[in-house]
Amino acid sequence: MFWSIAWKNVWRNKLRSLLVIMAIALGVAAASYSAALMFGMATQKIKAAVSNEVSHIQLHQADFLENFEIRDSIPQPDQVGAGIAGIPGVKAVTERSVITGMTMSATSSAGIQINAINPDLEKKVTTIYTKISDSSGSYLAVGKRNQVLVSSKIAEKLKVRVKSKIILRFQSADGTIIDGAYKICGIYKTSNGIFDEMNIFINRDDLSRQLGKEAPVHEIAVLLSNNDYLEKVTGTIKKENPALSVLTWKQLQPELGMLTGLLTISLYFLLGIILAALAFGIVNTMLMVVLERVRELGMLMAVGMNKRNLFKMIMLETIFLSLTGGIVGMVISIAVTGITAHSGIDLSSFARGFESMGYDAFIYPELRPDFFIGTVVLVIFTGILSSVYPARMALKINPADAVRGE
Repeated sequence: MFWSIAWKNVWRNKLRSLLVIMAIALGVAAASYSAALMFGMATQKIKAAVSNEVSHIQLHQADFLENFEIRDSIPQPDQVGAGIAGIPGVKAVTERSVITGMTMSATSSAGIQINAINPDLEKKVTTIYTKISDSSGSYLAVGKRNQVLVSSKIAEKLKVRVKSKIILRFQSADGTIIDGAYKICGIYKTSNGIFDEMNIFINRDDLSRQLGKEAPVHEIAVLLSNNDYLEKVTGTIKKENPALSVLTWKQLQPELGMLTGLLTISLYFLLGIILAALAFGIVNTMLMVVLERVRELGMLMAVGMNKRNLFKMIMLETIFLSLTGGIVGMVISIAVTGITAHSGIDLSSFARGFESMGYDAFIYPELRPDFFIGTVVLVIFTGILSSVYPARMALKINPADAVRGE
């Protein structure tokens, strides 16, 4: 009974109620769509990091990540890789030689990280090969000697282009300085400018020829068929390879592991501020409602409505008002998110700034059901808090005075 009465009372003054509902709706829609944008950016950054940079899991010799010494290689890498490939949930595995060195052109030089890879296996684990435009050459080809894939940032720094020759210099395990001339086969560009500034790719066979022996394996990268397998597969790999360092993408780039959690907290804080501001408007509206209905409320109390039921009725009216606005706001947000999630939002004019932080300039908003559930809870909580003061004012009404008053 109280539910239907409270709902009807909300619409006794339609214009006033609609204004409050629209204010709440716009606040909730703005906060929810901002959340969708942020979550979309976070998801894109994580996917880009996994597909282009770290993969899901990496294995190294225990001391390698401390100094990146060429001698700290993985023993029996083929055997280790074959064992990992047979674990359920593993999609692909590749081996890399990772060496810190320098690259030089005729006009400039730069410190870089040389990634010596098997091109065919690397294609199964990372998507770097898709980051080369049609006008920027091609990926490393199997069988062609001394090819190098560089980023657009490195190419710009060295003032080189496709088919230009550069020198790669690094130190071997015995301290010998090794130089090699390489021809640029392609120029790639990812959304992470920091990654692009440091990484180049060559064929492991070319590195083996330079060293005069089989190139050491410093890193085994593992791609999973689904991120849900991460903890289970990591545990299995650690159990089978206790002497190696086994790290997930969350440990290799901890800022990515915390990104979603920090965003969620920040966005709830933002939503809380918006709803707190809207709460004052709701309180003001409900106070007006109480003052306009003093005679009516007094008569209800005079014919037997107790204070508990009166308090409950005012509270339900406030919650309905808040919840209606919240639902309308979420519907607006879902509709706008659905449209822009399909087409994306082009922020190419800010591309340089986004790339410097490792984000893509083309954003696809993403809906998070848990955030929308949290929004509903906060809206209801706001309605409850906003109803307390007006309801207490209603309880102070004297039925005799209210009935006699005009």
